[in-house]
Amino acid sequence: MAVPFKEIIAEMERLAPLNLKETWDNPGLLVGEPEKEVRSVLLTLDVTEENTVYAAEKGFDAIISHHPVIFSGLRALRTDTYDGRMFRTLLENDIGVYCAHTNLDSAAGGVNDVLASLLELNDVRPMGEGEAAMGRVGIFAETLEATEILSFIKTKLNRSVLPYSGACDKDIRTVALCGGSGAGFLPAAVEAGADLYLTGDVKYHDAQEAVKQGILLVDGGHYGTEFPVVFELQRILSAAGAERNWQTVFAVDPTSRDFIGYF
Repeated sequence: MAVPFKEIIAEMERLAPLNLKETWDNPGLLVGEPEKEVRSVLLTLDVTEENTVYAAEKGFDAIISHHPVIFSGLRALRTDTYDGRMFRTLLENDIGVYCAHTNLDSAAGGVNDVLASLLELNDVRPMGEGEAAMGRVGIFAETLEATEILSFIKTKLNRSVLPYSGACDKDIRTVALCGGSGAGFLPAAVEAGADLYLTGDVKYHDAQEAVKQGILLVDGGHYGTEFPVVFELQRILSAAGAERNWQTVFAVDPTSRDFIGYF
């Protein structure tokens, strides 16, 4: 049977309570209404023109994304723009959108715990305090050479290239990580005693700082380090649906892609 969107939202907020969000963030139900009857949900990292059209064509009732579809506010809704076309598709087809962002980063079982699990880390704990605590620190079962770890990470994240900087000649045991754009937490990773810090969106001077700090800094990409949580959301929501007899389909977005290409 169809289920009100608010029941699925409640399950999302059990996983990623809104009180975990950062003050600058904008998660929550951003398009649509909580009473909307939902039979199918598209799970994705980003809401895009491509996946809103896909959702409309395939008859999805809702989208759940990691990145907020409305972030800094809207100043206009012109339908001759990318965003305007996207919102028109959502509204014309009555597709609700719920977003879980930094609250899902920090949550137990969220973005960063999924990333730590994917890397098979043990003894996982939060990294730092405050905003930095959305990151995680863990250890590999055994100490390995940096080149072995880089190859392992590249395979696990399914990356065509894996940029890195810093101490690539040292053995690696302790790993800090923060999915998405977390290069600013490099000092927290160093303070946590990490041999390697994995994140995305690394800039040139972040790489330079890693050299100075004697840590191996690895850029797994914003998309690469965050997209794995989408499959975990599918597992969690499908299990909740089976337990509550929702008869709701939770599907991973097949149009999803990294916005950054590599030639």
